[in-house]
Amino acid sequence: MRKILIPFLLISSLILFILSLYYSGTAESITTSDVNNFIIYKIKSGINYLFNKHVFDTYLSEKDRFKFELLEQYRFPPTIGAIFVGIILSASGLMLQTLFRNLLASPYTTGISSGVLLIAVLVIFNDSLSKLMISLFGGKYLVVAGWIGGIISMLMLLIIAYRVRESNGVLIVALLLTYFFSGIRAFYISQAEDIKVHEYYGYVIGNLKKITLNDLPIMAICTIIFLIALIFLVKPLNALLFGERYAKSFGLDIKKIRILILLTTCFAVGSIIPFVGLMAFVGIVSPYLARIIIKTSDHKYLLPTTMLLGVNLLLFCHILTVKYASFLNIKYAPPLPIGSLLDIIGGLLVIYLIFKEEKKIVIQ
Repeated sequence: MRKILIPFLLISSLILFILSLYYSGTAESITTSDVNNFIIYKIKSGINYLFNKHVFDTYLSEKDRFKFELLEQYRFPPTIGAIFVGIILSASGLMLQTLFRNLLASPYTTGISSGVLLIAVLVIFNDSLSKLMISLFGGKYLVVAGWIGGIISMLMLLIIAYRVRESNGVLIVALLLTYFFSGIRAFYISQAEDIKVHEYYGYVIGNLKKITLNDLPIMAICTIIFLIALIFLVKPLNALLFGERYAKSFGLDIKKIRILILLTTCFAVGSIIPFVGLMAFVGIVSPYLARIIIKTSDHKYLLPTTMLLGVNLLLFCHILTVKYASFLNIKYAPPLPIGSLLDIIGGLLVIYLIFKEEKKIVIQ
């Protein structure tokens, strides 16, 4: 089962990636043949770039150039972004669940996202600060604000992890920190104008459509660094499955490992959330599904399975956000934010699995 599962998930990810390019837009002028030609054109251009010579003819007519521009600017970035987001959020959720030995641990219950949102709130609801950020960073001022919030959250979590002895204590303090940040956000929102509240919720709610072509290199670099770090954390994560005392008996420095795991997840999640907003259930559902399917907690198998499930889930939901109206025979319905759809599907799925598969889940 494990030998064929990862290739199967890779193939399904590729299929969903292509389907996402087909169906994740509302422009009727873009046909499936246009998407096919776009994919072929990208492959040819990539080969030409790789060999630094004109191997294939990549001439485009004016009509094709316009259609390819639409695909490249509006369908390609969210589809590629879904892969990066799926990898980071699902793997981060798994790592935090292993560290805290709690299936509900995720980047959204450990204060990482709360710091991102807090700084975003301060920037949105403070006119002078907002003008300063816009003058410095232009249209990406909220993304930069989110990064600053992520760094603050990361530093606070690392200090907590260093000072508190037990991992459960770290989780409790981090959760209380989340409530503290939420209280400050609620105060600002209650005093704000409607237009500012609308801007805040537009930033918070999970939406892959906010990703642009210029964002992809940054997201790719963060994902690559994150994946490299995961390679070195597989053995420590497996040791933590049996408890911190057992891990200590194998010579592991628990405090150091805890800080490395939190540093890795904070860096990756804090880099991604400012681009896409909140997508809470990916980090909970994907590890849960992976444990049920492969029936092991060995991170050598669990990590790739979890990441691929996260990618599949995000790509599938990304297609549904645009095409749900045609499935329900609704005319002129606007695209759904993917965060809302993930909450609906993820919540129902987890409830179903708890009732059906609870005894089969490997959590040791």
